[in-house]
Amino acid sequence: MPASPDPHIPLEPPAIDACWQRIGVRGDRSCERLLQHVHCHNCERYAEAAALLLDRHELDLETVDEASFAENQQPEPLADGQTLSVLIFRIGQNWLALPSTLLLEVSLPVPVHGLPYPRNRSLRGLCNVRGTLVPCMALDLVLGLTTETTPQDRPHMLILDTPGGPLVTEVQTVEGIYAIPLAKLQKTGHASGLAVSQLASAVMQWRQHSITVLHADRLLQALSRSLR
Repeated sequence: MPASPDPHIPLEPPAIDACWQRIGVRGDRSCERLLQHVHCHNCERYAEAAALLLDRHELDLETVDEASFAENQQPEPLADGQTLSVLIFRIGQNWLALPSTLLLEVSLPVPVHGLPYPRNRSLRGLCNVRGTLVPCMALDLVLGLTTETTPQDRPHMLILDTPGGPLVTEVQTVEGIYAIPLAKLQKTGHASGLAVSQLASAVMQWRQHSITVLHADRLLQALSRSLR
């Protein structure tokens, strides 16, 4: 009789069959379901793969240590050394920065395919990034910010590195990655009810803009909640 699996060893997540790349619209189009659904995005197999992907993201993001958030009344040091490497970007009229360690890539906007039954308003849908399904998050909603288009907008997608795999979000402007001297970072309180205030680790002045620096772990937790 085979031994029961060790409950302390996590089971491998089921593989996602990206059939749309083999026999679907990105493959040889031999799938018989295309006659009914026309496009893979309308197929229940695609929806099942999306649900599996989101479940995997949710479970892995939950491994971020929640205990650190109980200690956020006394912010931890932001970085070792003399500078903090951050990506500076804009959402609406709000200038923000996040640690560059969370960033995998900056790309031009790609189509976002909505889900028939989205779990949360912050989940915009799925993006196809070089043949891989990637959840697309509305970071403005996660942060509780309002957005409005301006002539200065130069939209880009940020591809973020998370424990569950990449996540994508669209921002209005990307300025670039900068090494910010720690002396320029000021601690911020969390008295404001705005989500962005709760997720901030510091503020700084940069090129006549007030920049809110996001806390990496708090942001990951907020993204995790938005996938549920």
